[in-house]
Amino acid sequence: MVKFSIVMPVKDEVDVLKFSLPSIYALEPDEVIIPIEPFQESIEMVERTARKCGYLGKTRIMVLHEKTPDWRFRQAYARRKGFQAARNDLILTVDADIMVDSRIKPYFGLVGKNGIGLVSFGKFPYPLTFARMMARIVQKAYSHHSFTGLYAFSKKAWQETEDIESLKKIPRGEDTHLRGYLTKKYREIFIPGVKNIVLRPKESKRYQYLAGWNRWKIMKIDIWRTLVSTFLYFRPFMLVGYLRARYGKTRYASER
Repeated sequence: MVKFSIVMPVKDEVDVLKFSLPSIYALEPDEVIIPIEPFQESIEMVERTARKCGYLGKTRIMVLHEKTPDWRFRQAYARRKGFQAARNDLILTVDADIMVDSRIKPYFGLVGKNGIGLVSFGKFPYPLTFARMMARIVQKAYSHHSFTGLYAFSKKAWQETEDIESLKKIPRGEDTHLRGYLTKKYREIFIPGVKNIVLRPKESKRYQYLAGWNRWKIMKIDIWRTLVSTFLYFRPFMLVGYLRARYGKTRYASER
């Protein structure tokens, strides 16, 4: 198995780190990089869990004290800082609220073969929400290519392709931004059916709105597909975000 790095940005997710961190250490990465906001409880939880799992020496905790006024989405900055620090070309990036299924590890080897630059993995919410339940039903009934924010990729391919100045301007969808640029040159694969568990699956109005904003500003998805998704998954504020991004001149308060 090729050596790989894991990058997990952390803010104040103390309640779920006790589940997510052991799951990434169980993958036996060469290193784990934690770009973390200066929340003392979170820092202590990372240190305590890394020590308990025997990974303190291979865990790099990068406390983000610096201000980032040029970046609209702080997490985009934090994740890219972790990517830059990784010593391996193969990187798995994970959100702090995801408990990773160890069955994804054999798929890491696909990165770098046959022009593949990125492999993303399906996720399973707990507890199950209506929107996520519908998404799983659609995925099973209509097998189609998808993408999630849990993905392994080539650092070299990322550095060759992503436009960082464009990235700085977006309020959400930083993973979709990376994917969009990387797949202009490299292939991608989606692996469904693995039980990576999202421990905080609730969707706020802000989350839905920015998802809609992302569908037009970054993905350029047509309005008919957006309408179908809005009603199928019961995400009314996603449509609001999409319409404001595509046709509006003012910003919704939660976009700021």
